[in-house]
Amino acid sequence: MNQNLLKIYIEEYKRKFPEIHTQEIYKWQAVKQFQDNWDINANNFSKMLSVSLSKTFNLMDSGNYFPRKMIVQLAEKRPEVIRHLFLDLYKEENDLIERVVNFRREIKSVNYQDFPRKNDFQDHRAVLVYLTLKYPDTYFFYKYGMLKDFCINIEHSYIPQKGKSANILQFLDISKMVRDVLKEDNALIKLHGNRLGKSEYFDTSSNILTQDFIYATTEYLAPEKKEASKSRTRLTLQDISLNPILAKPYQFKGKYVDFVSKHRRNKRMGDIGEEIVLQYEKTHCDNPKYKSKIVLSAKSEGDGLGFDIKSFSNNGKPKFIEVKTTKGKSETAFYISDTELKRSIQEGDNYYLYRLYNLNDEKKTADFFVLQGNLEKYCINATGYKVILEVKK
Repeated sequence: MNQNLLKIYIEEYKRKFPEIHTQEIYKWQAVKQFQDNWDINANNFSKMLSVSLSKTFNLMDSGNYFPRKMIVQLAEKRPEVIRHLFLDLYKEENDLIERVVNFRREIKSVNYQDFPRKNDFQDHRAVLVYLTLKYPDTYFFYKYGMLKDFCINIEHSYIPQKGKSANILQFLDISKMVRDVLKEDNALIKLHGNRLGKSEYFDTSSNILTQDFIYATTEYLAPEKKEASKSRTRLTLQDISLNPILAKPYQFKGKYVDFVSKHRRNKRMGDIGEEIVLQYEKTHCDNPKYKSKIVLSAKSEGDGLGFDIKSFSNNGKPKFIEVKTTKGKSETAFYISDTELKRSIQEGDNYYLYRLYNLNDEKKTADFFVLQGNLEKYCINATGYKVILEVKK
């Protein structure tokens, strides 16, 4: 993520705030309407659902996109089935992606039986609307096109693939990082607070504000950048594997490498990166009880832990942080060890990989993005293999 670009967009967002506010304030009103009317135990479930979603407007009803209309129609036909699907969707103790996948699968089944010739429209975007309306301090309104354009606009390394559930997790991570930056802008937070009245949900978490900003960068701000994003083509792994013309043959070519000097440089770069993240974590932890416990674990406990820094959120939730640093661009490849991968699987959402890039080792500054959770989905190409030889005696 290019922090400088992000700051430029924030300034432009504040400049055009009144115009954007007029067009997008309905989102806060939609959440308020839902919060005031949602009752999972309502006798007339379909009517309650219709009223709760009545102010979602463009979120669930635009162009040829009608998820609100279809979910209400399905609820009218099978109120108890849809009621229980929402109950399962809102069970926060269960895995998010499993909930989303199950909800969409069951809806498709019901829709096929009742409206076989109609699209159910219950895509990732619609399901994230339901989740955000219910838990506005946890989730963010989502659109695939918005995520794709935003990643291009701020030069984020993630390349969304249409229909993939991984987009949801990455969008939540990106949104949280953007939210942390927005909340540090006192002028913006004041603008935001002043516009919310009795008809709007009071967005103390700034989650709706964050999505509003992300959406604005793709629809209202820097139109020349938006046009460029439409025409820009990104090469994916699938393109390379399916198109032999694009796939270059591997070339075996010898070269001399000063491994000692290279190791020293990498070690110094890694140390600087870890120090940057350590200070960042301490700065962003406001609870003195846990702030003092944020340490470089690699130095206090040795290597082989699968993470570099042990940190904590303000509520005491542990964070196991691995730091990968480069002087190159955000898309520069990097490697993780088997230990780091297994640790990420073990710790789940408590595991964070900080990817630092554009490192200036003299000023000790760098841009960064964060990958949270299990790293399996990012491990796409093995470059080394363990070999066990069976020696015949």
